[in-house]
Amino acid sequence: MIDIHNHSLFGLDDGPKDIETSLMMLQIAKNDGINEIILTPHIAEEFKYDIENVKENFSILKDKIKEVGIDLKLHLGFEVRIDKELLKKYEDNVEILTVNGMGKYVLLEFPFLDIPLYYKEIIKYFTSADITPIIVHPFRNRKIFSNINFLDELSDLGVLFQFNADDILNKNIFPTFIKVLKKNQVNFVASDAHSIDLRPPILSSSFKNIEKKFKENVAKQLFIENPSKVVKGEFFENKVLIKSNFFAKIKDIFKKEEED
Repeated sequence: MIDIHNHSLFGLDDGPKDIETSLMMLQIAKNDGINEIILTPHIAEEFKYDIENVKENFSILKDKIKEVGIDLKLHLGFEVRIDKELLKKYEDNVEILTVNGMGKYVLLEFPFLDIPLYYKEIIKYFTSADITPIIVHPFRNRKIFSNINFLDELSDLGVLFQFNADDILNKNIFPTFIKVLKKNQVNFVASDAHSIDLRPPILSSSFKNIEKKFKENVAKQLFIENPSKVVKGEFFENKVLIKSNFFAKIKDIFKKEEED
């Protein structure tokens, strides 16, 4: 499996404070069957660090996992808050925010409580540069979770969607997740790991739930094949994962007419 959203890089944001904890998190991921990880420290107003610090810590961690024998392929990306003032800092070098600096994919985060009035402007800023935005954990935003039709508008702007593994494991969220999945608006599932205990880097339980609910090919698409396109910077084709059952829909229509 490939985890495209993970905060295991030490000493930067609200992830691990030291390299020892980073190594423990990466070992958990490896034991869970994860083979590649995009490390995604926050780009947000509350976290003060320089991109050069990120690169330095990333390089140190890559060397350290080789030394201790954790067989993982690490990539560097960022979780970028949709914040117009914040992004002005990077407008002359926006590719630095993309996965592996390839200028192909960028992970964008909506604020949790609101939808900024200028969100379209930010998204078009990236898409006009041929960079595909991936909206991370959309259900963390209360307004989006209460109105999933908003995802239709975002899809029309050319974005993709990454949902968290715990969206699948939470019985209060999973039914809504299934609705969105059936609309072909779940493109990736990732851990959004922050620690060993609270949201650890584990994907296998969610993979098995999707495999059981649907088919193995659906799980592989969300946890392996689609994420592989991101780390390689390849073109993403949004394939239909769950084909609609025409006859089931007709049956539902007649059932509703009988009830009326």
